[in-house]
Amino acid sequence: MLGQAFPPRRVSKEQKVIRLDERFPSGQQHCEAWLYLPDGPGPHPCIVFAHGIGAIRQVRVGAYAERLTRAGYAVFAFDYRSWGASEGEPRFVGNIENQQADIHAAIDHVRGLDVIDADRVALLGTSFGGGHALMVAAARPDLAAVIAQCAVVDGLAAAVQAPPVLALRWVLAGLIDQAGALFGRKPRYIKLAGEPGELALMTAPGAEAAYLAMIDGPSPWRNLIAARFILGIPLFRPLRHARRIEPRLLMIVTDRDEICPPSAIARVARLAPRGEAVHFDAGHFDIYFGDFFDKATEAMLRFLSTTAATAVRKHDAPVEGIRS
Repeated sequence: MLGQAFPPRRVSKEQKVIRLDERFPSGQQHCEAWLYLPDGPGPHPCIVFAHGIGAIRQVRVGAYAERLTRAGYAVFAFDYRSWGASEGEPRFVGNIENQQADIHAAIDHVRGLDVIDADRVALLGTSFGGGHALMVAAARPDLAAVIAQCAVVDGLAAAVQAPPVLALRWVLAGLIDQAGALFGRKPRYIKLAGEPGELALMTAPGAEAAYLAMIDGPSPWRNLIAARFILGIPLFRPLRHARRIEPRLLMIVTDRDEICPPSAIARVARLAPRGEAVHFDAGHFDIYFGDFFDKATEAMLRFLSTTAATAVRKHDAPVEGIRS
């Protein structure tokens, strides 16, 4: 049931990459994915990685796969439909319902793989993907655990934080794009990440530079998103689903988050029946780099190791290292 493996790139005599190409159906299209595996026969516990808005597999996935796979976990990362290498037209459209359907399909796919322990599948979502992870988890008691990092948990609160002039420009661009879609016109795009004052979805100081710094080598990523996505942001409120999340939940809270109020992120942990939170004095994009990244991934691994359903067992042989 596995896809074709990439030729292992030797890092040293003790280290190797195990990364497989995968493809799975979602809706009427297919999503392209990478499956990172630890050394050893398995079946392995698996972490399904849900990206933030506009991100694809070449956006920082390798760094997370290195840390998590080294610890004995398989990592499954995919491109949402209409993004990256996955099917779907028009391109660069952030359809919230479709993306959550893609996550459900990814979970179902990995649970059917022989090398994965179907009872030990966890979900890790970051940024907008963190919000997706919460909503998916509320409908999936079969998940072993859930982690949401710097999650967008209340789109209405996030939209209210925007400068009024920018919010007005967002709404106008979104309405024009949505009206065009009704007549079959091509999307009207805005920048995904830009500098303060630009018409972009994310305009926090340094947002564009941070996003570009996460790109891992040549990729089909482009700094674009269809403006119609903006119209759905105020309705995106995963916070309201927190009480229905049955799996154990870890919220990684960025206390200086510029996109979603950190108080709302932390509140999810209090509302979820088995929720807990770890806080970092970091901004939204800081958590992906340097010391914050190291400590956040360490917190993820501690959480997973103390969750019976996701703890690595003796027969799960971790690799010494991995590079992608």
